[in-house]
Amino acid sequence: MIEFLEEPHLYLKDGILVKSVTQILQLIFPDKYKDVDKNTLSKKALFGTQGHSIIEHLDVSDLNKAKEEVEQIQNKDLQICIKEYLRLVKKYEIVPKEQEQIVSYEHLYCGTLDMTGTVQGLNSLLDIKFTAELDKEYLSWQLGMYKLAKGVEYDKYYCIWLPKKELGQLVEIVPKTKEEILKKLEELGIC
Repeated sequence: MIEFLEEPHLYLKDGILVKSVTQILQLIFPDKYKDVDKNTLSKKALFGTQGHSIIEHLDVSDLNKAKEEVEQIQNKDLQICIKEYLRLVKKYEIVPKEQEQIVSYEHLYCGTLDMTGTVQGLNSLLDIKFTAELDKEYLSWQLGMYKLAKGVEYDKYYCIWLPKKELGQLVEIVPKTKEEILKKLEELGIC
């Protein structure tokens, strides 16, 4: 059984504290946000959390109704990002199946993957990013860890990239392999 304690952002598996995918990524990329002040980082994190929540609860099976719901979003930057999400959903025939699903790999790590679904009919694992820049290497580790934890081989792996005030993109990502991940976890002293 996996429990997620939201306020301290911790995962417990069978009552044992387990590292999160985010914590492991911080070990792999220790300098990723070193030049960003905490206030800015906090605002960006909140923006991303709000965006993920909206996408999770948006019914894209009726795009006209979804577009009407998006018009009600007060934050105009967020509204633009979600409109871009809907544009990508239509263009690439994205059909979400599971969203915000907690997964784990043994007792080594836990995480919450953004989405599984189909993209142009192909079974896909997707991550959603609202960042100004897209870090494919970071995403290859993140999606690789989710793939390993899920225990499913997908046809495609993508990032739905929704930068503020820009056109969103669907970017294909090559996930790290099980061997690469386990080697890195061993190097980090996690396994």
